Amino acid sequence: MVVYSPHKVIIFGEHAVVYGYPALSATVDLFAKIYLIPSRSGLQYTPFVQRTLAYLGLSNIYVKVETNVPSGSGLGTSSMIIAGILMSERNYTKEQLAKEAFSIEYETQGLGSPIDTSTISAGGFVLTNGNEGIPLWKIEKNGITWNFSSIPTRNMELVVVYSGSKGSTREQVAKVRKFYERGSFAKDIMKRIGGITQEGVKAVTNGDIAKVGELMNENHSELKVFGISTDQIEKIVSIGREYGYGAKLTGAGGGGAVIIVPRDKEKLLKKLKELNVMVFDTSTTSAGIFKRSE
Repeated sequence: MVVYSPHKVIIFGEHAVVYGYPALSATVDLFAKIYLIPSRSGLQYTPFVQRTLAYLGLSNIYVKVETNVPSGSGLGTSSMIIAGILMSERNYTKEQLAKEAFSIEYETQGLGSPIDTSTISAGGFVLTNGNEGIPLWKIEKNGITWNFSSIPTRNMELVVVYSGSKGSTREQVAKVRKFYERGSFAKDIMKRIGGITQEGVKAVTNGDIAKVGELMNENHSELKVFGISTDQIEKIVSIGREYGYGAKLTGAGGGGAVIIVPRDKEKLLKKLKELNVMVFDTSTTSAGIFKRSE
């Protein structure tokens, strides 16, 4: 049995979603293949994998993950692998998988939001804490409630660029939390990001790619205030804005990936090649995680 688990991008609203504000995410057509293979020897894994295997009561298991996307890229790798391991062993509804995978992820890193596990489980465009779309489920943790809905719309071309350095979700979320707890300015930024997300949902639904790009630029500018961008990310974003409709970091930041809505894709890909970065010419997809025999 092989599990096909998609990577995801956050189009609008990362970090703000941790505090209950809206966010729009989507699965992208970049799937990992995950296998569980019996092994006689003890193997060392990341804390996420160790906790997931322990939760399932499994030992002496080799977790094989086939993907071209580096870990720490901001594309939901940890959530994707947790969900993949769970689905390899048990049958879940999409809601059950989203909640169980988030519980394991939260227990491991001690903070975060369920946006990654819910997006990977549901597939397609997923809105968190908004009024639009088809209701999916809600998840509660530490007094915060996240409501998820599916946004039915056409897929969107994206260029996803790995900056070359890994970002730590735990470290970046903790960094932003310090700003958030100090005073009102960070709360005002989160509120503005929430507004950007609501506008972005309308633009995505209407197929207004130029508006999507414009709002991505605004979202990125707000996130930069927290110091979670890097010099390399800014170089990529600059190229993305020149040859695309818009660009922004996606995920926690501090490294990781940038998403670009392409306008002149040929020139965009040529300029990115000069930076010697890993580029994925892809699109969003309606598919979520699934498994099949091979």
